[in-house]
Amino acid sequence: MSVNGLVGKENTGLKKYRHAAYGFLLLNLIYVLLFYVFPPPFDLGLLERTIITVLLVVLIAVLAYFIYKGNKKLAIVLAVVYAARFAVILIVTLITGTFIESVPYVLTCLILTFYMLGRAAWDWP
Repeated sequence: MSVNGLVGKENTGLKKYRHAAYGFLLLNLIYVLLFYVFPPPFDLGLLERTIITVLLVVLIAVLAYFIYKGNKKLAIVLAVVYAARFAVILIVTLITGTFIESVPYVLTCLILTFYMLGRAAWDWP
């Protein structure tokens, strides 16, 4: 196999990680935005919301950077975490019967993020 063939194969492998990183970043920023559109039941002051938002955005950016670089283990761990979060929120919502307005949006963000991470980690189509 030629060097160009190896480079092309490597780029297609990293392409899924790059898409996963962009998807992870975008969907989690939407998730943070939902924090402002649908405020939590407890009252946070402006300072606390700002600090939480800055910390979350930094964490999301750092994780997206490592996914972008092709870190398969991180993608697998995050995919499992997002699948578990989806399942727990869905089960709790169904068992308790209480419906929070943000649940459909949160579940959509979680399942799409899981798919993007799983697509990179396990070579899904």
